[in-house]
Amino acid sequence: MEITQPTTGKSSFQAALQLILFSGIGILFFFIPVEIYGKNTILLDHLVSWCRTMLSDSVRLYALVLIIAGGFYPFVTGNWRSSKTQMVLSFLKMLGIVTALMAYLSVGPAALFEKDMLPFLFDKLVVPVGLIVPFGAIFLAFLIGYGLLELAGVLLQPVMKPVFKTPGKSAIDAVASFVGSYSIGLLITNKVYLAGQYSAKEAAIIAT
Repeated sequence: MEITQPTTGKSSFQAALQLILFSGIGILFFFIPVEIYGKNTILLDHLVSWCRTMLSDSVRLYALVLIIAGGFYPFVTGNWRSSKTQMVLSFLKMLGIVTALMAYLSVGPAALFEKDMLPFLFDKLVVPVGLIVPFGAIFLAFLIGYGLLELAGVLLQPVMKPVFKTPGKSAIDAVASFVGSYSIGLLITNKVYLAGQYSAKEAAIIAT
C-alpha cells in the first residue's frame, strides 16, 4: 500500500514565506516612507509623482477619459437598473462627466473657476486619485492577499474592537489612510467588504 507523506509542514512554510515576502512588498509600498530626490513619502506616492511628471499635461486628459468611462460603464452594462442607489449614483456620474468636461475645457460660469473650486477639485483631487487608485489596486493584492490582513485581525482585535467597534484587520485600512492616501484606505475597505469580511456597519465606520 502506498503511503502519502503529509504536506502540512511544507504548506505552512510556503504560507509563512508568502506572508513575509509578498506582504513585505505591500508594506513597503503603502506604509514605509522613502526619501527620493529630497521628497520623503511612501513608494506609491513616488510612483504617482513620477507618472504625473512623465505624462505632463496629458495626465488631465487621462483623468477626463477615466471619468467618462466610469460614468458610462453602468449604462453600458445595465447595472444602473440594479437598485435605486445605483440609479442615483449612475446619474450623479453623468453629472460628474459634465463637470469634468467643464473643468478640462475651462468652460462655464466664472464663479466655478475660482482657484478653490473646479481647478482645485480637478487638478488636486481628481488627477491624483485617478493615478493612485489604479496603482494602489495593483499593489493591494500584496497587502491583503497573503495573510497580513488576517494576522492584523488576530493581533489587533483587542485594541480595535473595544475602541473603534471594528475588527482588528481594520487597522490596515487606518494605517493606509494615515500614511498614504484616504482613497487607498477606502479601496481596501471596499475590497474587504465585498469579500464579506466586513459588515455594512463596520465598513461605514471604517470609511468615515
